[in-house]
Amino acid sequence: MAHIIKKGSGGEPNPLDNQLLTSDGLKNKLAQLGAEHLFYELEAVEVVDIFRVFGDDEVGPTEEQEVGNLTGPGAILGRYVFSEHGNSPTELQEFIPMNTNILQMPVVGEVVLGFSDKATQQRYYFGRLNTDISKVNFKKYNLSGVGEQSNLDDDNNTLLNSNRKLENFEQGDYFVDVEPKQEDLFEGDTIIQGRFGNSITLSSNQMTRKTFSPNIKMKATGSQSDKSVIQMTTNEQVVYSDPTKTEGPKAFSVNTAGRDGSRGFDIDYNRPQIVFDSDRIVINAKSDDIGIFAKGKVYIKGENLVLKNSEAISLVTKSLVADTSAGVRKDITKKLNDVDGDTQLLPENILPMARAMRPTIENINNGVISAASKILPPVIAPGTPNPLNLFGHLQDLTFFRDQLRKVKDFFDFKWVNKQEWKTVSLNEVTEELGLNDLKTLPPEQMLAWDEFFDDVDAAKAKVANIQAQAAAAAVSVAALNAAFDAIQGGGSSVELIVEALDAYEADPNNPPLDTTDIRDIISDGADAEDVKRYLDFGGSPQVRELLISSQKKEQDAQKLSSMGIIADLINEGMNL
Repeated sequence: MAHIIKKGSGGEPNPLDNQLLTSDGLKNKLAQLGAEHLFYELEAVEVVDIFRVFGDDEVGPTEEQEVGNLTGPGAILGRYVFSEHGNSPTELQEFIPMNTNILQMPVVGEVVLGFSDKATQQRYYFGRLNTDISKVNFKKYNLSGVGEQSNLDDDNNTLLNSNRKLENFEQGDYFVDVEPKQEDLFEGDTIIQGRFGNSITLSSNQMTRKTFSPNIKMKATGSQSDKSVIQMTTNEQVVYSDPTKTEGPKAFSVNTAGRDGSRGFDIDYNRPQIVFDSDRIVINAKSDDIGIFAKGKVYIKGENLVLKNSEAISLVTKSLVADTSAGVRKDITKKLNDVDGDTQLLPENILPMARAMRPTIENINNGVISAASKILPPVIAPGTPNPLNLFGHLQDLTFFRDQLRKVKDFFDFKWVNKQEWKTVSLNEVTEELGLNDLKTLPPEQMLAWDEFFDDVDAAKAKVANIQAQAAAAAVSVAALNAAFDAIQGGGSSVELIVEALDAYEADPNNPPLDTTDIRDIISDGADAEDVKRYLDFGGSPQVRELLISSQKKEQDAQKLSSMGIIADLINEGMNL
C-alpha cells in the first residue's frame, strides 16, 4: 500500500518513534498524528480485455471494435486480482495507461499494476508483473477468476474470451506470442524490447576495457538469426555478415595510373561507424536529393548495378578505369528492340570486326573462284597450252584455298568478345557481314531475322537444308567440270564426256545447263582431239560459268549459318 501524507502543523519526520520527548517534542508529535492521510492503493490487475480492432489478412486493421466503451488504444478492461476476485463481466472497469507517451499495448492475460485516483475515480495501470525474467511475453489467464473456469461468460460475447474454455483463451484477435528471446544484457545496459523479436539496446564496449564506447543496436530478429540490424558504434569492431565479410577484403581502389591501390574495404575497423545489415536496404527520396559523400573511398558491389536517369549521368574524375576481366560489361547505348525489333544486345566488337574483315573475306572468296576459273589457260599456239600460265593459276588456287580457314573462323564467330556487350542494329550487322548481298540464293531461300526469333531450331534446320542442296549441286558441277578438264589434259575420250553430260542432266536437282553446243560437235563426228581443241579455244563456256556460280552459291549458303550463331548470341545476351 502506498500513501501520500498531507502534513499538519508538526515537523517531526516520524511521529511514532519510541524516543524520550521534551514538552515541545510532544506537541509536534501530537500535531503530526492529526495529519490527514490520503491513500492510493497499488494492486495487481488481470487484463481481461483490451481496446481491439478487427484484422484483415490482406490489408490489416479495418474497423475499430468498441469493447466495454473503452476510451481508445491502450485502454483495458481489468479486474483487481484480490479486491475484485471473481467479479462478473458487467463489473469490469476501464484502466488507462498512466503514461501515454511511452506505452506498450497490453494483451489479454497479462498482469499489470493498477490503482485508483480517489479524487477523480479514474483507474490507471502501469508496468507488468512478470514472473519469469527469461521471457519477453507472459500470460496468467483467470488469475482473478473463480475456480478452474473463468466466470467471463455472458450472453452478448462482449469479451474476447467470453464463453470459451480456459484452454482456448487467446491474447488478442490476431496477436500470437512468437516467444522471442530475451536480449542479452550487460552491466549498465538499457533496453527497450518489443513483443515480436525487436529491440533497441543502449550499451557500450566497456567489457573490452574501452571506457568511452557508447553504442546503439536496433534489431528485428527472426527465429534463427538477426534479420535486420542497425548498429551505431564509437569504439569497437563490428562483425560483418556476408557479402561484406567476404567481398570487403577483395575490393581495391585504383590510383590515377590504373594500378591497384589500397588493399580493400577494412572489415577490422573499430572507429565510429553506422552499419545497416538486412536482406534488402532501400533509401527513397520522394521529392528531393539523395547525397552520399565520403572523404575516403566509396565501394559498391552487387550482382548487377543499374543506373537510370531521365537526363544524364555525369562522371567527373581524374582517371576512369573499366575492369571487366572478371565479368561482363553491357553498354545499352540504344533501346533494345527499337525500330521493329532491329536493335539487340550483341558482343561489342561484332560490328568493327565485321567491318574490318569484310574486304579480306570477300577477296579470299573471290580469289578462290577466280583462280579456279583460270585453270583453263591461254594457248601459245593452236592446241598448245602455256605451262607457265597454268602453273601460276594453280599456285593462286592453292593460296586462296589455304586462306579459306580464315573465312570459316570468321563465320564461326570465334573472335567475338563475350566480356563486353553493346546494343547494335541488326541491319548494320547484316550489312557488314555481307548478308544483304546473297544474290545467288533464290528468294524462297532467303531467311528473315523473325524466323530465327520465332524458332531458332527450325530456322537452323532450314539453313542446313539450303546448304546441303548448294553443296550437292557444287559436287555435281565439279564432277562435270572434271570430265572437261580430263579431256583437255588428253586423258579422256568423247564417250566419257557424253556419259558425264548424261549423268548431270539426269539428276533433276542439278542446276539447269545448256549443253547443246558440245553435243552438236560430238554428234557431227568430232573425236577427242577435236573436242579438246574446241574447249581450249573457249568453247562451251556454260560449264565454266556454272562452276563459278555454284561455288558462289555454296559460299552464300554457308554465310547463312552466321544468322543462327547471331540468334544464339542474342539469346545469350538476354540472359546476362
